[in-house]
Amino acid sequence: MSIYKDLNELNVDLEQYEEQSLTNFEKKKWEKRILKKIRKQRPSHLKKYLGVTAAVILVTGISISTGMVSIANMPFVGETIEKYINSNENLDYSSYKTEIGETAENEYGKLTLNEILIDGGRLLIGSTFELAEGIKFNYQMHPMPKVLINGENLTSGTGGESVELNDSMFTIYNEVQLTEIPIGETIRFHIEYDRLDLEMPIVHPWVFDIEVPTEKLAVASKTITFDQIIQLGNGQSIKLEKMIVTPISTVLYYDWPEQANHIAFKIVSESGTEILPGTSAITPEESYNRYPSIDLTSEKYYLVPFEHSVNPHATEPGNVPEQSILINP
Repeated sequence: MSIYKDLNELNVDLEQYEEQSLTNFEKKKWEKRILKKIRKQRPSHLKKYLGVTAAVILVTGISISTGMVSIANMPFVGETIEKYINSNENLDYSSYKTEIGETAENEYGKLTLNEILIDGGRLLIGSTFELAEGIKFNYQMHPMPKVLINGENLTSGTGGESVELNDSMFTIYNEVQLTEIPIGETIRFHIEYDRLDLEMPIVHPWVFDIEVPTEKLAVASKTITFDQIIQLGNGQSIKLEKMIVTPISTVLYYDWPEQANHIAFKIVSESGTEILPGTSAITPEESYNRYPSIDLTSEKYYLVPFEHSVNPHATEPGNVPEQSILINP
């Protein structure tokens, strides 16, 4: 008898096991693993196409000086910012993105700044990194930029993701949290990649100085000011500051000084649909929840606080009183 038939007919008592849902972080981690496996199994003609694309890049006439950085206009290569936001949906934010197409080169290789997308409180960057010969790099390494807005450092946090296109080329995504973005005007950005990874500084950084218009985003966005204190019981309170709704996302800012229990908010529509935050940050300086974009003209929406203890040092969840705060009267 086949071992597979034996296993199929095997009876197992599963009542002792508890089914648990994956966290958002775990879901994203598994999604990256699966997509990575799929990419490696793409048809050979796609790999050939990527190789031809890389060859085209090499013959575009960049002047190279050993140990120095050079800039040139480059064709668009790599995956789009929309895939970073949600790889499972067919998104198109071309009306709000700015294509750059500039390349900087140093001893580690060529970094092409493909496109920029400004959203509520953040800057999204899509780049392509082509490795120099002999350079070791993998998807677990993340080049991180320093960003200045009109000459000021307004960065409150930076994240990164690397997606392998082939053995020597990666799409690099960066999400830079900003404390202030002057939406409605053309913004000057100074973007400097001075680390190949968190603990790997670069002597000759990749540097880009660009201008990004934001007039279209300003027209399609709305800022709602709350400036409201919500009582949570046990003498605790939380201050709602503001919400920024853009065509790309919805972000809620609030002041929550406690570091033990994480308090988050879900958005509930008048028709009963619940929207949980995709990302949350709880810090003494700034706390926020980010959700998908909502249509404020379609129906009324409410904010509902709830216990969201993602902190490993969190105490036992408290009882958050049920309450709803109207977003759009």
